[in-house]
Amino acid sequence: MRMIAVRKLEEAVFKALVKASTSLPPDVEEALKQAYRLEASPQAKLQLKNILDNVELARRLGKPLCQDTGIVSFFVKGKVDDWRGLEKALRKATIKATEEAFLRPNAVHPLTRENTGNNVGVGVPAVTWLPGSFDTLEITVVLKGAGSENLSFLKVLPPGEG
Repeated sequence: MRMIAVRKLEEAVFKALVKASTSLPPDVEEALKQAYRLEASPQAKLQLKNILDNVELARRLGKPLCQDTGIVSFFVKGKVDDWRGLEKALRKATIKATEEAFLRPNAVHPLTRENTGNNVGVGVPAVTWLPGSFDTLEITVVLKGAGSENLSFLKVLPPGEG
């Protein structure tokens, strides 16, 4: 990968990370608004209003929607000549997004449990390669939370076992 292409890729991935942490897809936001309009329970309506207010606040301030931004995951599809260069670009974009406070540093070393402070380490960010004979490169950014995602991505060991 040429230096200019790497820099452009890093910047594009950085912007995707910022967007993933600070905004909802339009259809999801619209579904929340629809749920708010239709909700009959005052308690549920209040919670939906709080969520929608938070979405607007995150958009206006350019801050993450949630304090727990999850573990960074990438799905890479297309023809890649320099896998290592691409992975390096993904890591650099992740570090930049963490340093600029769009991502909370969640990555820890699998054995020592030491936080890397930048969301980059052994197996992090998670990169799933989907090679193919394509003319373009498609990178999907996913911030996997530690709530419902626990069973699909990581295992939490009790302190005495790990």
